[in-house]
Amino acid sequence: MAAASGAAEAEGADPPLLHQFSFNVHRFLISPDCVQGDIITLSDPSELHHLSRVLRLAVGDRVACLDGQGREYQGVIARQTSRDVVIQLDRPPREAARRRPLWLAQAMLKSDRFEWVIQKATELGASTITPLITDRVVPTLLPRQASHKLERWRRIAQEAAKQCGRATLPAIESPRPMAEVVPVMTAEGLTLIPTLSTTAVPIRSVLEANRAPQAVAVFIGPEGDFTAAEVAHAQAHGARPVSLGPQTLRAETAAIAALAMLNYALDDGAA
Repeated sequence: MAAASGAAEAEGADPPLLHQFSFNVHRFLISPDCVQGDIITLSDPSELHHLSRVLRLAVGDRVACLDGQGREYQGVIARQTSRDVVIQLDRPPREAARRRPLWLAQAMLKSDRFEWVIQKATELGASTITPLITDRVVPTLLPRQASHKLERWRRIAQEAAKQCGRATLPAIESPRPMAEVVPVMTAEGLTLIPTLSTTAVPIRSVLEANRAPQAVAVFIGPEGDFTAAEVAHAQAHGARPVSLGPQTLRAETAAIAALAMLNYALDDGAA
């Protein structure tokens, strides 16, 4: 392998595309319309503040930009003012490989724990995250509070995507009742509902029997689990009750465990 690599370098061959993108450059989130040819103009106030005031980057420093729709760009800062930063791109954009949709419906938790789930679910590739109102969740958010929370959840997802180098952003939905979500989530693909119910089977056996689902959805219940009626309702629509193991997991732990297991079992090599 070393000899082959050396020969490629000697012939002036470009390194593989993956290796053209450094994992230690600072990443910024942009809108796709910020890209004009080989130039990106960064003007979002929060990103500018982070670049200039927090990181203290300057002309000549290398940065990466994620457009939230599957592309990562990399280049160097060519011009910097108080109003914007111009980045000169010096390599082709990296396209994120398409992944099967991965939908997480997470029962509402205390604020800090739910925010932690959003952060980690973003890192683990969830394409949609739906806050779930279940029989054992008492909705306490007023409409205006819900709007504020939704904005905060989306910012958390954005920061998590930048941190882990994810080029696509998950869709973060407003809280919805479980009865409303079940028929939609179970319409296609594989739907799992981890539960302590005696009808649950090991998640491993279900995943071994479903190697290539078109999409995957997973319901995660509140502390105290779903009610028997909720499990039965989901099961009637095609959801598979599964066990995540012999231990009783906290709700936020169950979400991360389930997503990690799905990533491992259904890995398709996508970025």
